[in-house]
Amino acid sequence: MKNYNKIIILATALLSISFYSCKKQLEIEPKQSISSDVALSTPADVQNALIGAYTVLATGDLYGTNLIFIPDLYAGDSYLNWTGSFSTYRDISNKSIISTNVDVTRTWVSAYKAINVANTVISALGVIKDADTKNAVEGKALFIRAIMHFELVRLYALPYDAAGTNTNLGVPIITKAVLNADDINTTTSRNTVAEVYTAVENDLKNSITKLAAEDEKYASMAFLARVYLQEGKYALARDLANDIITNSPYSLITASLEAPFRTKNSDEGIFEIAQNEQSNAGTSNDGLATFFASYENSTGGNVGRGDANVNTTFYNSFEAGDKRATEMIYTGTGAKNGLFTKKWYSYYDNIPVCRITEQYLIRAECNFRLGTAIGATPAADINALRNRAGLGNITPTLANILSEREKELDYEGFRIHDYKRTKRNIGTLTYNDAKLVFPIPNRETSINKGLVQNPGYN
Repeated sequence: MKNYNKIIILATALLSISFYSCKKQLEIEPKQSISSDVALSTPADVQNALIGAYTVLATGDLYGTNLIFIPDLYAGDSYLNWTGSFSTYRDISNKSIISTNVDVTRTWVSAYKAINVANTVISALGVIKDADTKNAVEGKALFIRAIMHFELVRLYALPYDAAGTNTNLGVPIITKAVLNADDINTTTSRNTVAEVYTAVENDLKNSITKLAAEDEKYASMAFLARVYLQEGKYALARDLANDIITNSPYSLITASLEAPFRTKNSDEGIFEIAQNEQSNAGTSNDGLATFFASYENSTGGNVGRGDANVNTTFYNSFEAGDKRATEMIYTGTGAKNGLFTKKWYSYYDNIPVCRITEQYLIRAECNFRLGTAIGATPAADINALRNRAGLGNITPTLANILSEREKELDYEGFRIHDYKRTKRNIGTLTYNDAKLVFPIPNRETSINKGLVQNPGYN
């Protein structure tokens, strides 16, 4: 079955989630999203709450927009241009962020909302008597908690350094459900980066052991491979990527580069956010297609605002005949001119968060760094992707492996994280510059005096 982790977006009566526009005044209750007078007393209650956690992941605050969009916008120098009117995104693009930035705030708040729902589900596991069902529910909740802590620590803390102690401040690790105002801890402190990564690893590893359905298990494995790569644990990342490539039901689509983004639940999509006309991340105020698209549809109407366009320097870095440029980047004919990615082209396409393509790139890079050929040689993996893009073979170097990664995963939310882990500059800023770390939102430091603000912010 390949459907659960494609996230069917459903509402649940157990949640009172305020899905606000990114440009509206924030009205966020400082409490959690599950009322203390709503008991999770049956297995159905717990399952519904779990669906609610996935619903939070799918909002524009998280994978519906920001966790895909912001890492590329933040590292936009010679890569992604922001021409829109929303000041919060403009400030992120310009690295002139303040602690009251709405998008910085809503991403933090919704990530911890998802974590809290996951913790609430875990705290209620006792009502589920069937062992297999209990394991499946716990595995999914651990997956959600892990990936949210992972996304938070990458944006709101200095990067993990494989050669360092990583004792610098990360984000709070929250493993206890907050069910009412009495549960709120206003002195919660930030764990270290090392502690957060350890917690993420442990949750994902536990998730993998508890999930029997292959699509759910491989989603956790794909994220764990991503975590290991970020940490420079190349052998572990390589072996997980090889396992996924070798044993999972997912495979590269060779007929069309566009297919993974137009075809729901495609053969490449290990973990997708499902969207349709009833439930999508946003068609007017935010959403990936809203920002990235600029063309006329068949009835003459404009699709997208065209606020985020492909920088010509990046476009010109593609080799002649590369289908990733000729087929996946187009000239805007809608609200704005310029070059635009075709990945985020329709309001109702699923959003692939993890694709099998990434696993080939992880295996190639890790095998190259380690001088191994587990599963395949680095040349075989990189050239498989290049051949699909209409290009000839190359002899791999670390530089061209990273270049292929950049071309394959462009505008999918990897840019700033990849540059930080490989210690490359973002424009004139070094990879660990304080300006490349989000502030802890002002609403959090005002309420919780245990949170230390990041350098350079009030």
